[in-house]
Amino acid sequence: MEYVYHGSKVHGLKSLTPHESTHGTYVYATACKEIAIIMSKRCGDDATYSLTTNKDGKLDLVERLPHAFAKMFSNAFSLYTLDASSFKNINTGFNEVVSEVEVTVIKEEEYSNLMDALNKLVEDNLINIYYYPNRPDYIPADDSDLIDKIRNTYIAKMHKQYTTRQLARWIFLHPNLEAEFRSIADEQGVDVPSYEEIKDRFVSDQKAAPDHEMYIDNALEMYELHKHKSL
Repeated sequence: MEYVYHGSKVHGLKSLTPHESTHGTYVYATACKEIAIIMSKRCGDDATYSLTTNKDGKLDLVERLPHAFAKMFSNAFSLYTLDASSFKNINTGFNEVVSEVEVTVIKEEEYSNLMDALNKLVEDNLINIYYYPNRPDYIPADDSDLIDKIRNTYIAKMHKQYTTRQLARWIFLHPNLEAEFRSIADEQGVDVPSYEEIKDRFVSDQKAAPDHEMYIDNALEMYELHKHKSL
């Protein structure tokens, strides 16, 4: 592997410096251009989208909240080519590799719109995009695989202890899984307020700081869909 790639919504970088993250203080990159492009997103995490490799070895990009991708991939971005020599695999997933040292940019490719770039990858048959509520057959319609991921990956493997706010956010974004998230909260000794209290707090915080939680409107739409199904 001679080169790796790093996607960013920041243009004009001449080098990439290690930053503290979930796994340590690293520069992150990947040998897969498609993944680097997807990771150039404006915002989004495991609660809002999924990126998986299907049985044919192709990437499936799955929207977990209604209309989340329009927000997530609305930005311009740059794809950076880097020398792979300082990078190593620490098994973070998705062919991702990390460098503990600053890395000089070899090449920068600027793109004006990430969603357009993703649609081009679909046209070239390099990735699949599933817009909510569509999803591949291996992802359940009720998103219950998110509970499995939290239990099997974040808690069992990474020994993650959730805060009240983190679990409240999961409930806010996925109200149909509220009972399961509250079970996790009980197991971890975390006291989580009612859905209405959670909603009021997130909406209030977002008014005070618009970038605090990008997916307020998507979460409220999710709740209305859940309420309609429950009737």
